[in-house]
Amino acid sequence: MTNNDITTLLLVLAPAALVLASSYLLLRRMLDADLRRKQAEVLLLRRGETLKIRFSAMEQLVVLMERLSPAELLLRTTRHAATAEALQLLLLDTVRNEMGQYLPFQLYVNVDTWEMIVAARNSVISLINRSAAEVRPSEPAIHLSNKILSNLQALPAVPTVDAITALRKEAQLLFA
Repeated sequence: MTNNDITTLLLVLAPAALVLASSYLLLRRMLDADLRRKQAEVLLLRRGETLKIRFSAMEQLVVLMERLSPAELLLRTTRHAATAEALQLLLLDTVRNEMGQYLPFQLYVNVDTWEMIVAARNSVISLINRSAAEVRPSEPAIHLSNKILSNLQALPAVPTVDAITALRKEAQLLFA
């Protein structure tokens, strides 16, 4: 091969190499963009499913807070206990059992919201124990019920209401 042949070969191959390289880069860019678009679609679908699950969890946690409100607890349990001591134990057991069923839901709410739910539960337990300390264990259960309700009225807010408010705010943020 002569220099003239090599030069001719280079003049023919150089544009072909440039076209091949630019085609490769263009095709790669298009495939990357398509991959990113598909990943975004999958992420959007996942977020939609996660949003449904989170919202359902928040609904269930609101139900829990309603069930743990002292007035609701008393309506459901007072008739099943004869003495103040029996009612106290029944109330505490009910609170613990109710809360235990909802522990997995903490995965679907913010840490601050979950802490408010736990604080509400602890406030209800504290209210029950404080009220029970103010009546004799052998008194009729209705006396403890009345004491819990009177101590509840003395509180600045119903413990479960703050947690429900936090759940509502978090749910609103999901749709904002």
